[in-house]
Amino acid sequence: MNIGFLGCSKIGVAALTSIKNYKEATLYACASRVLNKAEEYKNKYGFERAYGSYEELVNDPNVDLIYISTITSLHYEHAKLCLEHNKPCLVEKPFTTNAKEAEELFKLSKSKNIFVGEAMWTRYMPSRGIINNILQSGVIGDIYMLSANLSYKIDGVERLIKKDLGGGILYDCGVYPINFAFMILGSDYKNLKSTMIFKGKGVDETTLINIFYKNGIVANLYTSMNGNSDRNGFVYGSRGYLKVDNINNPSLIEIYGKVDENSGSNAMELKNSIRIKEDVNGMEYEFYESILAIKSKIIEPVSMPHSETIKVLKLIDKVKSSSFIVDN
Repeated sequence: MNIGFLGCSKIGVAALTSIKNYKEATLYACASRVLNKAEEYKNKYGFERAYGSYEELVNDPNVDLIYISTITSLHYEHAKLCLEHNKPCLVEKPFTTNAKEAEELFKLSKSKNIFVGEAMWTRYMPSRGIINNILQSGVIGDIYMLSANLSYKIDGVERLIKKDLGGGILYDCGVYPINFAFMILGSDYKNLKSTMIFKGKGVDETTLINIFYKNGIVANLYTSMNGNSDRNGFVYGSRGYLKVDNINNPSLIEIYGKVDENSGSNAMELKNSIRIKEDVNGMEYEFYESILAIKSKIIEPVSMPHSETIKVLKLIDKVKSSSFIVDN
């Protein structure tokens, strides 16, 4: 299957690395708004063709799937361009800047029977199934709380600090704790409270979210561009807890339980640990599934169905519209 890259980005380098040796995929074409940039990208990473416009890419009859890695604020425009030209596309997270845009694209996808999906890579990784199997086994008991965070010192990155580029930490990193919670607890929550902290840049630099579920479970999520966090996720249960090292790309899962369940002590110890091994770098799984879906004439990924993309974006819409705002 011939893959076209719409946008010659840094994240695109990780994506192409993940599928370069995948026999079902060919790095066929890359496109930029500047031909020289596309040519450099082509020559460096081994594409067969380079285009100096996105229109040339979507009009190439040999392109079977287009991966979109442009800035967040352009995802809607570029995904629509692909669908209007009957090109299946995989769009980097966040899929769009709001739920309304996503709903319009999914409606177009359905009307044309063309595949479109969100490249939220953690949704496709094997670690997701491993975590859910552990939790379903009951080893940590009944879940009552979840926490997750993802923060980096990236407050000088242009696309993050400019509102017109889809800036703000919620779009860039906040989607990971949200998806972590939804993958484990589900996306049908009861209520939420949130705080967004601005420091004069016009975008959220830190965002805190509390999601409340009908069964009494609460998810505490936070993200920031002002410094590095441990990036860990925790799921707390009545008998122990589960720790996921790096929710952005899980590398280690640890299970903790009581030292002695028959005593009155609450002392906890590590009971088991699982190292996560990926085929390449973790991005390959979203391509595996997208290619299989296209071949099977399915218009959405099984691991990240359109309904889940919309629910994540509706939560983001709600956070952006109802948060307590702190602006220094």
